[in-house]
Amino acid sequence: MVRGTLALLLGASLAVTASTPVLAEPAPAPGTVPSKRQVDAARERARDAAASVGLVQAKLAGADERLRKLEVDAQAAVEVYNTAVYRRTRAEQAAGEAAARAEAARREAEQKRQAVAALAAADYRLDSRLNEISAYLGADGPRTLLDQASTAMMVSTSAVDAYQSLLASRSVARALDAEAAQYVETERRRADDAAKAKQQAATAMDGQSKAVIAIRAEKSALITRLAQLQRISTRLAAKRQAGLEAQARARAEAARQRAERERQDAERRDRDRQGDGSGGDGGGGGGSPRNDGDGTSTQQGREVVSYAMAQLGEPYVFGADGPGSWDCSGLTMKAWARAGVSMPHFARGQYWQSTPIRTGDLQPGDLLFWANNPRDSNTIYHVALYLGDGKMVHAPRPGRSVEVKSMWYMGAPTHLARPR
Repeated sequence: MVRGTLALLLGASLAVTASTPVLAEPAPAPGTVPSKRQVDAARERARDAAASVGLVQAKLAGADERLRKLEVDAQAAVEVYNTAVYRRTRAEQAAGEAAARAEAARREAEQKRQAVAALAAADYRLDSRLNEISAYLGADGPRTLLDQASTAMMVSTSAVDAYQSLLASRSVARALDAEAAQYVETERRRADDAAKAKQQAATAMDGQSKAVIAIRAEKSALITRLAQLQRISTRLAAKRQAGLEAQARARAEAARQRAERERQDAERRDRDRQGDGSGGDGGGGGGSPRNDGDGTSTQQGREVVSYAMAQLGEPYVFGADGPGSWDCSGLTMKAWARAGVSMPHFARGQYWQSTPIRTGDLQPGDLLFWANNPRDSNTIYHVALYLGDGKMVHAPRPGRSVEVKSMWYMGAPTHLARPR
């Protein structure tokens, strides 16, 4: 009876150990029966090993979460830089246009000054001849004097008018000079902003790259420890961990898709109750479906997708818009430029000049956006191109290249739009 009980206890211990393998306890000598203390110790080691495996897996999950946050932070820093560059470019253009207006006003004022000077000189010459003697010495007598007086009066009136016009032109020129100076100051501030944003983005990129290396080393060490605890090879442990992470991502993506379908169903029910079959706008919001009447928009989408797919494998470089390297908005900008649509080189600006659409309206070539705050497009930090069938192509982050991924890979897109 005792022997049977001990056998059952030993079997339970081995079952726990099998579910969470550990370094083997030296087997009892042949012919001996494990003591209750040995069985309890084996169980305790199994529990400790199970707890250790759970702790290592939790640390691995935490490392993955830190990697995702680093990716978002890096993308956000690049988006701030691209926005600053766009604003700097606009400020440069505005300053140039203001300077041109001021220069044109100065030229006009100078022309009017010369005209006033000429009229004043003519007025002086005519006035100096208006005297009583010239009336009698002149060949035509008093008539000449009257003609000269009339001419002098007209010249004088013209000079006064020209002088008033000169004053007005000078006033306009001064105002435009002041305006140009303000634009130059704005340009200087925008240039400073862009320089600071570039430095901050470079710092973020460098920090992100170093952190990724450190986290990967940490994960490698954790997987080695996991292999030891589970008494399997490190290669097998790494393969198993990668499989578990892929399964977790797949479950998360499936959950996001279900949530999106439920949201769309709820919106449709609301519209049906309100008797309004048209959509509104907003983050994942409305907009009219793509007009395929003449095939033009569909053709644009095909051209956009074809161009982006031709860049697969080319590296991410912040601020780059090809050829050969890209950031997220640089890729979407050039892809849509190929289809004849001009967009700025920053994700927020691309959303602002596009038409918001719903998930159900998505067509290849449409834009997918991610924002820190789904209700605020000012917090958009990433953009990708929709390919169809739930896939996207994008330039992800430093250290990676243009790639095709599930559109749910980074979480549900917060904003959807179609360039126009």
